[in-house]
Amino acid sequence: MAECIQDATASIPSRWSRLLQAKALRIAASLGHSLQHYACPMAPSPSKTEYIDATFGSAQSKRAIRLDIYSPPEPKVESEHESSSNNPKFSSTERPCLMIFHGGGFVIGQGTDDARFAQAAMSKLGAVVVGISYRLAPEYPFPIPVEDCVSSILHIATDDNAARYGIDRDTIILSGFSAGGNLALASLHLLHSLKSPTLNPNEWGYTIPVGSGIEIPNIRGIILFYPLLDYTIPREIKTQNLPRPEYALPASLTQLFDASYLPRSQGDARGVALVDRRDIRLSPALASDELVKALPPVWVTVCEHDMLRQEGLDFANRLKSLGKKVGLSEVQGEKHGWDKPPPISPKASVLEEYNKALDAARMWLA
Repeated sequence: MAECIQDATASIPSRWSRLLQAKALRIAASLGHSLQHYACPMAPSPSKTEYIDATFGSAQSKRAIRLDIYSPPEPKVESEHESSSNNPKFSSTERPCLMIFHGGGFVIGQGTDDARFAQAAMSKLGAVVVGISYRLAPEYPFPIPVEDCVSSILHIATDDNAARYGIDRDTIILSGFSAGGNLALASLHLLHSLKSPTLNPNEWGYTIPVGSGIEIPNIRGIILFYPLLDYTIPREIKTQNLPRPEYALPASLTQLFDASYLPRSQGDARGVALVDRRDIRLSPALASDELVKALPPVWVTVCEHDMLRQEGLDFANRLKSLGKKVGLSEVQGEKHGWDKPPPISPKASVLEEYNKALDAARMWLA
């Protein structure tokens, strides 16, 4: 394992090289998603876009986080008969909210990447969907993206903002893809640590200002698609354990992601990352049993040929062993990010897997 880490750090690009590569990848990824969104049937555009302040953590800033908000044409209202059969019933002014944290290795991506999942959630749940564009590495390395996601949750859940968005602050569900799954779970751990300090010592010094009117919401569930959950296992080891290692993400890409996200010593871009990989903000699957027991129901989707498959399976099994409600689906024959471009037109399995997760979410809201 030590040899793997040494080999990886030897090929870490310089700071400026990382930045240039990241910007080029962002342009390419944005183009790919735009083309897929226009494939028939077209993905929806946000109903509105807002910029909110980053109010939590080490890099607070004005208008730092973009919210892409998708609102269904009309609130979903179930009849009394439908409501009694495990279907949620929503008022005309308060709907559930699904928050989506996009993937992209903490380096690329934006809140509109998962527009098709947003469309499915509006149809299946009648939910207001919010895509979060957190700040990206290498400009904003760990733990800033995690803190931005906490900021966005606290923003959405205030009484005033919940009323303005037309949501019920007690029916918020978190979701995330790949790196976004990491952020969704890590954010929830942080919120639980703040709400009940006995669950986990607040070693990072986070606080919510007294008198700010901010209350930590009760999250109803969390949906994780092919999430990155354990940074303590080198990617080389994760890849070697695959039945078809050649299907894994290329090492050049994952090395760029990790070198960009993990802070390094000043003037030593190729040095050892200045972060404990066991930190639950980085490896949320390593949280204590107490924090894991505090989680709401969880849905996990993994892909057969993904280097992150095993940690997703391991986390789902841990949840089961602790008596937690957990759903699990494995997409056979597919690689990491199978629902994203390429191809331009999404495969039939994409909507099938989205609906599996959303059917579970519907039960959480019942």
